[in-house]
Amino acid sequence: MSISPRGCFDKNERPFVDRETYIQALREALNNLDQKDYSVLVYYGVGGIGKTSLRKELSKLLEKHKESHKNLNVIWANVDFSIESHRQMDKFLIILKNQLHEKYGVKFHLFDIGHAVYWRKVNPQLPLLKDSYSEGSIVTDLLDTFGGLVSINYRSIKSIVESAPDRFKEWALKRDEAIANIVNMEAAEIEKKLPIFWANDLADYLNFTSSSAVIFIDTYEALWESHRGQGNFNSKDKWVRDLVAELPGVLWVICGREALRWEEVDEDWNNYLEQQHIGKLPEKDAVDLLNICGVENEEIQKVILDGSKGVPYYLDLAIDTYNTIKKKRQPVPADFSGTRSEVFERFIKYLDKQEIETLKVLSAPRFWDYYLFEALVKKFNTGYPLTSFSDLGNFSFTSRNHDGKWYMHQLMKEGLQEYQARELRERVHRFIFDYYTEKLSNIDVKSVTEEHKTALMEGFYHAKVVLKTPELLKWLIASSKTFDDAALWSFLVPLYNEMLRIQEMELPPEHPDIGATLHKMAWLYKDMGRYKDALPLYQRSLEIRKKVLGLEHPDVADTLNRTAWVYFEMGDYKKAKPLYQQALEIRENMLGPEHLEVAKTLNGLAVLYRNMGKYEQALSLYLQSFEIRKKVLGSEHPDVAKTLNNMAVLYRNMGEYEKAVLLYQQALNLREKVFGSEHPEVAQTLNNMAILYRRMAKYEEAVSLCQRSLEIKENFLGPSHPSVSHALNNLAEVYKEMGKCEMAVPLCHRALEIREKTLEISHPSIAVTLNLLAGIYGSMGDYKKALLLYHQALDIRKKMLGVEHPDTAETLNDLAKLYRNTGESEKALSLCHQALDIREKVFGTEHPDVAETLNNLAEIYESIGKTEKAQLLYQQALDIRKRALGPEHPDTAKTLSSLAGICKKNKAPNFEN
Repeated sequence: MSISPRGCFDKNERPFVDRETYIQALREALNNLDQKDYSVLVYYGVGGIGKTSLRKELSKLLEKHKESHKNLNVIWANVDFSIESHRQMDKFLIILKNQLHEKYGVKFHLFDIGHAVYWRKVNPQLPLLKDSYSEGSIVTDLLDTFGGLVSINYRSIKSIVESAPDRFKEWALKRDEAIANIVNMEAAEIEKKLPIFWANDLADYLNFTSSSAVIFIDTYEALWESHRGQGNFNSKDKWVRDLVAELPGVLWVICGREALRWEEVDEDWNNYLEQQHIGKLPEKDAVDLLNICGVENEEIQKVILDGSKGVPYYLDLAIDTYNTIKKKRQPVPADFSGTRSEVFERFIKYLDKQEIETLKVLSAPRFWDYYLFEALVKKFNTGYPLTSFSDLGNFSFTSRNHDGKWYMHQLMKEGLQEYQARELRERVHRFIFDYYTEKLSNIDVKSVTEEHKTALMEGFYHAKVVLKTPELLKWLIASSKTFDDAALWSFLVPLYNEMLRIQEMELPPEHPDIGATLHKMAWLYKDMGRYKDALPLYQRSLEIRKKVLGLEHPDVADTLNRTAWVYFEMGDYKKAKPLYQQALEIRENMLGPEHLEVAKTLNGLAVLYRNMGKYEQALSLYLQSFEIRKKVLGSEHPDVAKTLNNMAVLYRNMGEYEKAVLLYQQALNLREKVFGSEHPEVAQTLNNMAILYRRMAKYEEAVSLCQRSLEIKENFLGPSHPSVSHALNNLAEVYKEMGKCEMAVPLCHRALEIREKTLEISHPSIAVTLNLLAGIYGSMGDYKKALLLYHQALDIRKKMLGVEHPDTAETLNDLAKLYRNTGESEKALSLCHQALDIREKVFGTEHPDVAETLNNLAEIYESIGKTEKAQLLYQQALDIRKRALGPEHPDTAKTLSSLAGICKKNKAPNFEN
């Protein structure tokens, strides 16, 4: 075996020669730090030109600079984007945090608090681990005191601060408001602000110690890996720009293959960017490097210089080759002649067979750890000793990351892949593909980890090599299902984008597989609430499928069904209905009347009819869907829970609350059993149950369910998802009915903001929030605002739902109440009679909403002195409410009290109660 330190320097000690121009740029940037608000120094050039070596040399220069400038205290840290996980903002911040703490003792208390609160909100069932936080962190103290399941709140933090040193108390006093805000934020809001917390912590340290900071980022171009030409170029590194903007006075040194284009976003960046193009190493410097490393023969030097063309990577490889040959004999010029590829081949020639075969197989993965290394060595019988695993680090082209993973220089990877037989290359990729696919088997939807995400990403990477495009799509759909079920949609979108890119390069534009991928991408966007992004993808998929598969194909029906659902979510019921009907007809004809796909369309059409106020038609369709699903899937399947939930909503709307409660509880039990207690499907049922309890006047239960539903939705879907607006709306309505209008108003405004951003301005859901907000302002006595909002809601509902829809009746009824309160009785009576006609026509005469309108009408007649008419209407409302809501319901009590008062006015000795 020839594995050993190579020559007088190993790869970590190999000298850096000259590049004085680039080094001077750093010196000047350091000296001018206090002259600019922001400083970004960029080094860019082709692969192998020496950017990473320069970055390492600049780090050493910083230490020397500190020694020669005793009054200058500089701290620094670095991150390499060649490691995929480092490109994620939260991982990036944690890596820098850990380096700065370990080297300089920088405390990131605010960031740690934010990160810990976020973790507890997102993973309430899992304990926090001390390993995630550095020694001396406030979170470490919290865990020592209260344990891993600690509730991180203002009180618990203060209890730690009280026993802390004075310096810590000063910090806590300064950041008191920030601490109080963090613990009350929702998880999604905390996640957005983590970079700000991190920046505040670093700024506190720099100010207290009068220090400067330098942050190095290497392989910057990797942020765009697999995403070239997709979307706005400058959107990929927006989070980096935002972080730089949070830290005035910090020097950022960025190394990549291209110049930054930040001035395209904001011309002011021209004032802060200094961009240095790195060209080939000058011949004098290359000769100096060779001499220092023991390659002193001038003829050999000349051959090496001709072959390397001044690219440091090839110079390093030539030095490795020289030292390897020297172990066996004296090198000669002929050992180094040829092109760059020949330089590579010469290097390989003088390695031991075990080394060559091991490097070959290790060139296939994007990275490896000991377990993958062991599996590859054993599978391909390379003969390399497992005990010599760490010796691979002696090569100039391998590097180890802080998490124990090993990486190979991209140019060496490419050379080794080309050097081996195609058959071996494919077998290695196949083995690694199988290795990661195995890790994806039997994943619990409730316990998807970062390791599972890595397995899917790496499995997909190798699948692209070993699978043909049709098989690749099948594998991706099958392997990503659990991640889809776990609501990790944003994680999956880039994989499907890459899938579509591959298909569009290799398949004709109307290939059915392209239709399938478009369909799946639309599905993900739909689940994310991005309906405007989903719709054109569904439409394109539908066009392809109709043309290729024919109008009666089940896949056409599937896309029709899902396109209908998007139109439904966008509030365009007229476009949704015919699409559902087409899908149902195709499925019944092609699959039979008891197929699960038929049940799916029946369920969707039932939801549509329910929202259109056609309850009898909706109930009939729900029952058909329920019977099919229960028969085919069994009574404990998630789709059965979905139908139970939808039927419960219908019964709630029909006023049959006891039936609704029973169905909701069945649906909730099923969904918690299948998905766990923190899934969006569970949140949906909780939200619907809260609406029911609100209608039953069980307000405390309703608030608790609303808050739990809202937290789950924000954690899983993000703070701007349309589904979050449903939970906000519902909670606001509960607070309104409890008389807590000041708590309801901001919730309503936030719900309206989300809906106006994600939906069309005439969407029925916007009308729901406008109507609710109007009611709240009316309760607060602000009739002018209320009147304007009610009319906006009424216009939308009439236009989108029709004049005889129950929601239109709701706004008419509420508007009548407002006019009664402003003394405009004639207007109030007219609107109230319109509402009563609609409700009796839609619901029949025994529904609670009919009772509400009768009660409202009675109040209007009482206000204008027509007490006998009022008494009759109060009695009708009371009879309905007693039957529908029960004698103890607040609405029943309210009508009973009003009836008693009017009877006293009318001097009626008895009334029916």
